[in-house]
Amino acid sequence: MKITIIGAGSIGLLLAAKFSIANHTVTMVCHHIQQANKINTEGIEYRGTMVRRVPVQATSELQNHKVDLLIIAVKSQQVSSVVQHIRKIYGEDIPDMLFIQNGMAHIENLKSLSHNILVGIINHGAKKLDDVTVLHTGEGTIEVSTYQGVPYPLHTLSKEDFPIYHVKDWYSMLARKLVVNCAINPLTGIFDVDNGELLTNARFYTILRELVKESSRVLNLDYEEALSNVQAVCIKTARNTSSMLTDLKRGRLTEVDAITGVILKQAELKGLDAPYSRFVYDSIKGLEKKLD
Repeated sequence: MKITIIGAGSIGLLLAAKFSIANHTVTMVCHHIQQANKINTEGIEYRGTMVRRVPVQATSELQNHKVDLLIIAVKSQQVSSVVQHIRKIYGEDIPDMLFIQNGMAHIENLKSLSHNILVGIINHGAKKLDDVTVLHTGEGTIEVSTYQGVPYPLHTLSKEDFPIYHVKDWYSMLARKLVVNCAINPLTGIFDVDNGELLTNARFYTILRELVKESSRVLNLDYEEALSNVQAVCIKTARNTSSMLTDLKRGRLTEVDAITGVILKQAELKGLDAPYSRFVYDSIKGLEKKLD
C-alpha cells in the first residue's frame, strides 16, 4: 500500500517504521523541514525487539499524490487545521483517511467530511527519542473502526507482530480508550509519576478509581470492566511516561480538553456531577498556565 502519515511524533514514527518494515511505501509529513530532511537522510531508527534503521520518505508539505491511505496522527487540537489543509490540497478527491488521536473531541471535525473515514486507537507504547528515533516501549494492538463510508480494508496492513483489528462500533471503541486516558493521563501529569505508580500508591489509586467511576458513568460503560481495563493498561505500561506528562515537561499544551474536557461537557449535558474530573481538568490547566 501507499501510505501518507501526517504527524511525526512518537506514534507517527512508530507507524512509519513498522509499515515500512512490512514493505509498504510510506511518506511522512513533518511539521518542520529540518525533521523531514533528517528522516530523508538517515531514515527512522526503530528500537523494539530489534534495532533497525528504516528508509522512509519525508516532507514538510502535504502533496496531492495518489495514496491508498492517509493517516492523521497529530494531536487532537491540531485536527481541525489539518482537515482544512487536506481539503485544500485534495479538494473532493480525498483518499481514505484514518484518524488516530487521544480522546474524542476530534470527532466534531470529521462531521463536515463526506469521505471514507476510519478512526483508530493505538494500544502500543512508543517514545520519540529524537527526530528520527522511536522506542517501542510496549507491544499491543491497533483497533480501527469505520466512522463513515466504505474505507479500504486494512487487513493487508496487519502483521503477527503488529496486529490490526476491526471493531464494529466506533463509539464504544473510542469511549473505552477515553476512560483509560481520563484516568491515567491527568493523574500522571499532576503527580509527575510513571503509569504504574497509580496502582502502587494507595492515595493515587483512590483518585484513579473515582475518575474511572465518573467517566464510565458519563459514557454509559460498565464500571468494573472499565476499571479492569485501566488497571491492565497501568500494569502493561508501568514504566511508561504518559503523553500528558511529556507535554507538560516539554512546555506544550496538553490534550486535556480532548480527554477530560469531553467528560465534563457530556456530564453537564446529562446533568451529572463529575467533581474528580473537574479537579484534574483544572489542575492540568493550571500547570499549563504555569508554563506560559
